[in-house]
Order: sequence, then C-alpha cells, then structure tokens
Amino acid sequence: MEAFEYTSLDNSGRQQKGIIQADNEKQARQLLRHRNLTPIQLNHVVDRNTESNKSQGINQRTQRLTLKKTELPLLVRQLATLVQAGLPLDDALKTLVEQSESKNSERILSSVHAKVLEGQSLATAMRQFPKAFDELVVTSIEAGEQSGQLEAVLLQLADYLETRDEMGKQSMSALIYPIVLIVTAIGVVAGLMIYIVPKVIQVFESSQVELPAMTQVLINVSGFLSGYGIYLLGFILLLTFGFVALRQYPPFELAYHRLILKLPGIGRLIRVGQAARFTRTLGILTQSAVPIVSALALSKQVVNNRIMELACDDVATAVREGSSLAKAMQNTAQFPPLSVKLVNSGEQSGKLSEMLVRAALVQEKDVENKLKTLIGAIQPLAILFVGLMVLFIVLAMLLPIFQINTIIQ
Repeated sequence: MEAFEYTSLDNSGRQQKGIIQADNEKQARQLLRHRNLTPIQLNHVVDRNTESNKSQGINQRTQRLTLKKTELPLLVRQLATLVQAGLPLDDALKTLVEQSESKNSERILSSVHAKVLEGQSLATAMRQFPKAFDELVVTSIEAGEQSGQLEAVLLQLADYLETRDEMGKQSMSALIYPIVLIVTAIGVVAGLMIYIVPKVIQVFESSQVELPAMTQVLINVSGFLSGYGIYLLGFILLLTFGFVALRQYPPFELAYHRLILKLPGIGRLIRVGQAARFTRTLGILTQSAVPIVSALALSKQVVNNRIMELACDDVATAVREGSSLAKAMQNTAQFPPLSVKLVNSGEQSGKLSEMLVRAALVQEKDVENKLKTLIGAIQPLAILFVGLMVLFIVLAMLLPIFQINTIIQ
C-alpha cells in the first residue's frame, strides 16, 4: 500500500486535508469519494519518480521530514506498549497514525505503516526517514526483528531515549535562570550607563566638585559605552561568528574539545557524561543482539566530543583486532575507571550488556548530582554579580552627592 496526502472538499464545500492509504492513486480517490469527499489534490507521501529513488529507497522529500525532539521517545514508548499488549505491528502503527497530532509525524507514520503492509520490515521502512529515525534506532529495531526480540528492544529503546531527553531537559532548565538573570542584568546596566548615567553626571560636573575615583570610573565606562558601545557589540558578534566558523575547521575543533576536557571540574563532568552515553548505547545495542564491532561503530555516533570520539574509534579498532573491551577502553585513558571496572566485570561474568547499562546508570547519576551542585553554585553567584554591579553604580552616584552636601554644610 501507499500513503497519499490529500486535499478535498466535503458536502458543505469546506476544504479538508489529511493522509489516506491505498494501493494506488485511483483507489485513493475512490476511498475519498466513499467518504463523501471530492478529491482536489493527491500526492504520494513518499514520491518515487526516479530510478535512483527506487534503488535508494530515500528521496529528498523524505530526507527533510523529521520529528520534534520530544516526539521520538513518545512514539517509541507508545509503539512498545502496543506491541507488548499483543497488537500486530501493522495495527500498532495504524493506531499511532490515528492519534498523531503533528502533520509530519502523521506523514512519516503513514508511510512506515504502508511499507510494513507491503511486507517490508519496520527497520527498512524507517530508513526512508533518516532525520526522523537515526541509525541507532533503526539498527536496534533491525536487530530486534532479526532475533525475534522486537518488543524487548522497543522497551529498551524507549527507556534510553526518555533518559537522554530528560537529561537534556534538566540541564537546559537548570541553566535558563542564571543565563536569563545575567543577560537581563547586563542589558539593564548597559542601558543605565548609556542613557541615564550621562544625564546625572552632568549635574556633578557643573558643581565643579572633585569627583571620587569610583565616580570617575563610572563616567569613563559610561563615555566608552556611549561612544563605542555599538562597535563593542559588533566586535563581540564578530568573535562569535568567527568562533562558530572555526568550529568547522577540524584542527581547531579538536584543540577546542581537548581544552574543554582539561578544564577543572567541567572537563571531568563532560568526560563522564560522554562515557555514559557511549556505554548506555553500547549496552542497548549488544542487548539487541547487534555484533560488538558494529555496536561500537554506532555507539560512537552519540558522542559529540571529538577527543572522546577518537577514543571510541581506538576502542573499536582494538576490539576488532582481538582486544577485550575493558582493556581497549583503559588504554585510551579517556573513560572513567569505574566504567572500565564494570565492563571488565561484565566480560568476565558473561553479563557485558547488563554491566554496560549499569555503568551508564552510575555515571548518569554522577553527572546529575554534579550538575545540580554546579547549577546551585551558579545561581547565587549570578545574583551576587548582579548585586555588585548595581551596588557599584549606586555608590558611584551617591558619593558625589554626599560630598556636595558636606561642602554646603
């Protein structure tokens, strides 16, 4: 069956849009007429007009279709629940299509459902949408289908995707408050220095009183921001764009990522977090019966620090040459000792997958606790920073007033 996106008119002349499944365009139009709808436009959700598209199974339109960041964990969880409840895969996918709230997710799921009805595997159908389903998801599902453990794999994937999403949300929500506070404070102070302070300073200068050093500093900073503030802002933006551009240059990116890992406190936090993502992904893939060498290559994709990525490459190479996983990880000197010990224990006991997931859980908990401590320290420091800036401005403006009052008395 094919999935078609339609635009039609109902009996009252109102336009309706949606997605319908049929063997061909003619049948799709007939099905719409049976629903008392007059078809106006009908398009394949997956268009296969060229021979290259037929051979690759992926075209430019499907490559653009993607899911929202929070949709993938939810869809995998819902699919796992429906399959666990005993529904056939095609019925489970049809249920997900019917309750889709997003247009993109409806298109993607309708096409996947149509391909499954044609006899394709779920993984093959998902590969048409590389931006919606990454290689980790597709490979895990493919291994689950081949081993007959699709239900277990879907449940493990749902847990992993939800944990990954939750960690990202926690980090972002914890950083929002101090970032907003500092940016707002800098904006307000800059506004005061450029528009308010110069007018107040004119009163002090006309009084011909010797101004305190703090007030002189305030006047100089205010004058600099008034005269060169726009250039300073342009310079900061130029530095930002320059940094983003240099990040595309591999040697610079490598040096930058190496520097981050050497930063006190933050470097260890990033290293442990990256190791946790690697071990959890590797654990899920090995539990899904993916061969260890292929699993290592896929697990590297979830690591976004270049130094850690190169370490993962070294681990994969060493394991391919016959080394144990624990020894390969230890030789890179990039993975936490706890991870190496747990992996070694898993290899010796024959419970590698379980120990990989356990190592990830321990490391994720460690990152979560340290992140909470770090954010707990940043928030009062941000408030202190704002308070000191305001105190400086207030004192710099009040001290001359005190001097003038003393002279008058």
